[in-house]
Amino acid sequence: MQTDEVVARPSNSPLDRAPVLSRRQVIVGGCVVGALIAWLAYELVVTAPVRRAVRTCSELFTVANRTDLGPEERIAQARALCSRRYLETHKLDVAAEGQGLVGIPRNMNRNFQAWRQGSDVWICPTDRVGPVYQFVLEDGTWRFDGPVGLLRARGEFIPMKDVPVEEEATAPVTRPAAASHPGG
Repeated sequence: MQTDEVVARPSNSPLDRAPVLSRRQVIVGGCVVGALIAWLAYELVVTAPVRRAVRTCSELFTVANRTDLGPEERIAQARALCSRRYLETHKLDVAAEGQGLVGIPRNMNRNFQAWRQGSDVWICPTDRVGPVYQFVLEDGTWRFDGPVGLLRARGEFIPMKDVPVEEEATAPVTRPAAASHPGG
């Protein structure tokens, strides 16, 4: 006598069982997640001053370029983003052609460079070669404090006091053209 009934039997195959994490896997996974969260928190805290100074720089450039505002309004808004020392030593004025403000760059290259220099933040808004501007923390906010020098190729920094007058007048400095090969 033959039956067509199939009897269900319990399977002992590891593929048939629900996955269960061991205690060790849970501890290792928790440590990895904890380390990633700690690293992210550290990065956010350490880079906060540079990110805030770059935000101030961007706001200043935006104010300098706003043509929908009158000259007095642009200057008033720019003054709020500048340090007291800069305002005491420089006169903010609209550029002769009506675009931008005198002494303040007009834009930021996508390859700009920003870094901490002691308690201040320095920003080179050009393509990693050109004028470097200082931003200082004043009254809890980052403020534009003016030029501090020139950044040259290969990271060479020339302080503003050492910059020749002719270079200062032509800033921002452009990247030098590639030298031709002497044999060709």
